[in-house]
Amino acid sequence: MRYRSFKITNFRGIKSATVELSPAGAGIFTFIGLNESGKTTALEAISTFQIRGGDEQSLYRVKPTKADPATWMPKHDKATFTGEISVTATIEFGEGDKEACIREAEAASGAKINRDTVPDTFTVRRGYTFENGDQKDRINQWSLGLLAKKKGARKFTGVITGDVAWVRFSTAVAKRLPEIVYFPTFIFEQPERIILNPQDNEENVDRLYRNIIENVGRSLDRPIEIETNIVDRIIKPETPGESFAGFFSLSNNRKQQIDSAINQMSENLSDTIFGSWTKIFGNSVAGRQIILSPGVDKHPDGSPRVYLQISIKDGNQQYDIGERSLGFRWFFSFLLFTLYRNVATGTKKTLFLLDEPASNLHARAQMQLLDSFPRIASDGSMIMYSTHSHYMINPEWLDQAYIVSNSAIDYDEAENLSSGRRLKTEISVQKYRNFVGSNPDKATYFQPVLDRLQIVPSRLDALRPCVLVEGKGDYLILQYGLFLTGNITDTYSVVPTRGAEHFDELVGILLGWGVNFAMCFDDDTPGRRVCKDFQENWGIKKEKCFTLRSLDEELEGKSIESLLTSEDLNLISDHYTIKGKPTKSQIQLFFSEKLSLREELNLSSNFKSRVEAFDATVREALDLRP
Repeated sequence: MRYRSFKITNFRGIKSATVELSPAGAGIFTFIGLNESGKTTALEAISTFQIRGGDEQSLYRVKPTKADPATWMPKHDKATFTGEISVTATIEFGEGDKEACIREAEAASGAKINRDTVPDTFTVRRGYTFENGDQKDRINQWSLGLLAKKKGARKFTGVITGDVAWVRFSTAVAKRLPEIVYFPTFIFEQPERIILNPQDNEENVDRLYRNIIENVGRSLDRPIEIETNIVDRIIKPETPGESFAGFFSLSNNRKQQIDSAINQMSENLSDTIFGSWTKIFGNSVAGRQIILSPGVDKHPDGSPRVYLQISIKDGNQQYDIGERSLGFRWFFSFLLFTLYRNVATGTKKTLFLLDEPASNLHARAQMQLLDSFPRIASDGSMIMYSTHSHYMINPEWLDQAYIVSNSAIDYDEAENLSSGRRLKTEISVQKYRNFVGSNPDKATYFQPVLDRLQIVPSRLDALRPCVLVEGKGDYLILQYGLFLTGNITDTYSVVPTRGAEHFDELVGILLGWGVNFAMCFDDDTPGRRVCKDFQENWGIKKEKCFTLRSLDEELEGKSIESLLTSEDLNLISDHYTIKGKPTKSQIQLFFSEKLSLREELNLSSNFKSRVEAFDATVREALDLRP
């Protein structure tokens, strides 16, 4: 089961906005905008849709039930607002989900449900109505209705919402829906002790950390169950008639069993945390370990209480997590509550909402951090994250990106303040592909987002060698090919423009800055003509300005899609279960998804050899060594 879209209505500064979760790509969606543009508002609105779960709010010492819908009202209408504040989710049943929900409802009610009337896709609208600024009614409206035939009845009739069949059906749907988890930050207090055998009055924050520890155990190649392999071995007697006499009274065999389980979990955590830390920050972590230390004290009723404490061993010293740097604490919690969250939930997924993740990290660390996102979303979960940093934007995910802007910060401050007038907040959320379409004067596909973030490239940014290609499709196909053949590199960039006719503005800038660049055109009529024009009228050397025919004579007169053989195209068609050749859009989406997931496909040797020829041609043109 998955979310297909969210429609936000009257939430603070958002009058109306729809966030489509398709194409899903790698399951990663980016909200791009400057500070105060409304990115956080969009994430907060979606977070209010949560039907089940959402206990992660307790990590910030805020009770989930304490959220006040009155704070969601548009500020300029707060005194007199009349209408609804709502979020409407479009939901799609996954394979087997619909039938499972129906069977649960039938088993509980004894009725027979008409399956033909239950759609594959439906909407749920949740929120509140207000009148003259006062909260009135709660909204929980489902677009689907059930028809059921009770035992002995001859006809199907509508099921009312209070009926057992409806209650059990809607509960079964909610149970299978991806949980929505909002993380405004990953800086929060960690409990001193993680209780492994809690009593009934367990706090949410304690339960969350215990679940993480349980998931660490279940993520091992040979899973460890915390209750069976640790708790029971500590507090249950080894022989009949014995009673628990303390942790240190255990036999050597029991101690070795417990130590083995805890050491395996500590090693897994160390590999995950410090392995990722090394990759992202480039710092040596030799001698550092995550240490899980067991202990036993008493519950209020006097029964034994088993707990773990987490610390870091650095050389000969051992530290609490709270004693480490702010950056490490953020990173540690980020990995704990994302990578380890869904291990034990079976087919249930999570929609992670991350507000400005890693905004306090340096540029390289931000870019490397993005590499962990596909891993988090690889099980079918999704990530929505906001950013105002261009280092946190992956060009491979721009089809799943949104531009967020606020009319209240796009104004002439002097003029409006002198008149005593301020523009009211009005937040828009626009899909990036549509945003690009409304900015047709930009030289590259990436430039509109740089303009929106007010990025001014420095001299150092501009000096990187690059090869210009005709468009986003060229970029995705070639980038994936370079990845597949092991030639993807930081040595040069592949830069998509807006077609053969729009190279000149960018080329003029690159020539003026003395940048080392090359150009690759399709071998169709416009590509050959423009390539020849650059060679004859701009003085561009032939080896720096070439068409696809230079890679393979069979590509004469062909466009970028011709790098793919019929065998490759069939693979894409099979992926989308379509007949005939895939469209350009389907090809682009396919390579965007596979590139972001770093998924290696068995594409044809012809395709690989052409990409390798492209890489060799570019390197020769730029005078770069492999």
